[in-house]
Amino acid sequence: MNKWRKWHKWIGLFVGIQVMLWISGGVVMSIIPIDMVRGQHLITRPALPETLPALPQNLSQLNIITMRWLLRDQEPILEVQTRQGRTIWFDQQGRGLHPLTSTELSHIVQSQYIGAGDSTTLTQLGEVPREVGGLALPLYRADFNDAIHTSFYLNPISGQVLSVRSDLWRVYDFFWMLHILDFEEREDFNNPLLITLALAAWLFVFTGFVLLYHAIIKPNYRKWQRR
Repeated sequence: MNKWRKWHKWIGLFVGIQVMLWISGGVVMSIIPIDMVRGQHLITRPALPETLPALPQNLSQLNIITMRWLLRDQEPILEVQTRQGRTIWFDQQGRGLHPLTSTELSHIVQSQYIGAGDSTTLTQLGEVPREVGGLALPLYRADFNDAIHTSFYLNPISGQVLSVRSDLWRVYDFFWMLHILDFEEREDFNNPLLITLALAAWLFVFTGFVLLYHAIIKPNYRKWQRR
């Protein structure tokens, strides 16, 4: 009995803080709606017109996997993915598109942002920030001075707002990091630290049930049998 109590105490000391962090993360992730985390309440995206242009004829020369129409500052453009892993954008006549100017990108940002602040800076990025690690260069970031420090990440050729980040997302991401204990990529559910603490938490619960058996069930077993 003393051995099980000792194990239970030391395991509880080892995992107690992490269990509190797991619970705290669960509370945060359940309180903040996922659409707000993704920033969908901060952006309005223009809808494509019901009638789209005909496909440019010169596309037959490309080895295309997928294509889709987008709106670039109210003008339909075509985004093409090739088997070589390239993404190419064309106008309605099939001409390749050049990057938008800072003024044009600022206009797109202002037309789609529906938050309570103003755009403060528009920055061309030399590397992809960790908070949008799945994106690729070229990339611009537009920052806003609202209460949650919203940022839009844009592709300067297509003019698309690819991701929205804010302090809501950053808080969520911090607790997600603590939840899965991946302090770099925030993606690895199978890292050794998480597995170790999960097993320790399981042992903590198991030893608790053993103590419960010795404290309540075993002393009263014969009494229950007589009844």
